[in-house]
Amino acid sequence: MRISPFALLVGTVVLAGGSAAAFNLSMQANNHGNSNAAASTSTNRRDFLTKTSAAVAASAMSLPKVAIANDADPYADYTTTESGMKYLVTKEGDGAVPSAGQLVKAHYTGWLDEFDSPKKFDSSRDRGRPFQFKVGAGQVIRGWDESFGTMKVGERRKIILPSRLAYGDRGAGGIIPGGATLYFDVELLGIL
Repeated sequence: MRISPFALLVGTVVLAGGSAAAFNLSMQANNHGNSNAAASTSTNRRDFLTKTSAAVAASAMSLPKVAIANDADPYADYTTTESGMKYLVTKEGDGAVPSAGQLVKAHYTGWLDEFDSPKKFDSSRDRGRPFQFKVGAGQVIRGWDESFGTMKVGERRKIILPSRLAYGDRGAGGIIPGGATLYFDVELLGIL
């Protein structure tokens, strides 16, 4: 039995990334009727399939990632300060802006990973008790001093703090890992 060049071409599998693998179809023709040859052909096919599967998986992992339209920056509307803090005003305030050293009352919710993620680590809103601190006095993380020092009473913001404006490489309380970017929804309720 003679195998045409077309039959050999059909036995070739072209893999992603331009590499190719093939098994020898001509063995069937040369070994027709020989039971040992049939077992050998079966093993060769099995080897081919195993090697091809591994090659396809390796090729798929090395393919470049395709950008999807939904991958647009979800924080493109945010303002970025010189320090690297990002914020978005979600409710305009109409009151005064606190001066350094003034005591303020605020509500907040904080998350790891992103806003509204399952990794909420703290919330004064959930407790129903606003938080009080002196703005610009170093009583809170640097990103809070920066944000609350520019907010009007009644204003609500979403802020994104890189780790250097939050807890840095040390993290906090076994809950916030070192190097974590923090996401807060903050509201300035009043100046006391």
